[in-house]
Amino acid sequence: MIMKGAIILLMIFFLVPMVNAVCITPTEGMEINDNTIFCFGAYNLENGIKIANSSVILDCNSSVLVGNGIGYGILLKNVDNARIQNCNISNFEVGIYLDNSANNLLNNNYLTKNKFGIALFNSFNNDIDDNVLLDNIRESTINLQSSLIQEEQSEVKEEIAEAESASPKEIMLEVIKLKKPFLGEDEILREVNSILDKYFNFTRENLEITREIAYNETDRSTQIKLNLKPKKTLLNVSVYEKIPKCVSNYVNEILFITAGYEVINDEPLILWAFAKVDKEEEISYKVSKRIDEECKNLLTAFGIATGFEEFEEKTEEKRKSNYLVIALVIILFALILNYLYKKQHKKFKK
Repeated sequence: MIMKGAIILLMIFFLVPMVNAVCITPTEGMEINDNTIFCFGAYNLENGIKIANSSVILDCNSSVLVGNGIGYGILLKNVDNARIQNCNISNFEVGIYLDNSANNLLNNNYLTKNKFGIALFNSFNNDIDDNVLLDNIRESTINLQSSLIQEEQSEVKEEIAEAESASPKEIMLEVIKLKKPFLGEDEILREVNSILDKYFNFTRENLEITREIAYNETDRSTQIKLNLKPKKTLLNVSVYEKIPKCVSNYVNEILFITAGYEVINDEPLILWAFAKVDKEEEISYKVSKRIDEECKNLLTAFGIATGFEEFEEKTEEKRKSNYLVIALVIILFALILNYLYKKQHKKFKK
């Protein structure tokens, strides 16, 4: 009898944790109200997870939560004494996002390829040391003082824009440094200034570059197109596209539709080269995410052309115009001869 009782107690001892540890599958916009364990796996979440109550434990069970470059992976707003652990969070604007929350524990989480790994807004006494932040735009935790999520996102986006915006001069400095590492800083600067002085304004005046961005709901991808419209026949044309991390962290995450590209660096910075641009051309590529408006504004494209020709159509028009002038001269000369002939003929009749 004692043996049976002991066996029953052991079964209860082992079964109760198993019942309590039943895992659930995370879904977009899920709110966590009680202690939760996610089923191990990789999940694409356009909208992240929200911790709705204080003193709850979320164990991601080493699952991977992948966003589309915007929003948060896990949000704690007005939450205290919660624990977030064993989560792999990637490709969100903010990986774990605390707002007006205190005394929370973030433990053994891996945050990578987000704009910001961990962000805190008006949140204090949180234990966030035992986490890995890698390949985010901001590697360290960012603290911003604000009480409204919308305001905080605006501050975050301003910092992102400042971190990622690049002028043509900055891009060309990067290009020359990589292509000519043997040059000193002053020599690089002189070469960049020379290129921009000779070709940049000329190219901008004679090559119109417009951009189209379209999101495909079916495969959740965004296609980015650059439309090139020349006003002259341009020679030796280089088109540079600076792609911010909110579009893609690495070049191998981009599907290039237009061939003939060169990867200047993995930031990514891409170059398309054309021997001649004498008609409208299209450059396009795709990324597997949605891109927000602030991110779209960080895309930077410009061209450098080192020579030009007038369009053949204009030369042909000029040739036709010359033929017309010659024809008119011949007709006028014939009329004059005809007039003189008739005048002379009248004299003979008299």
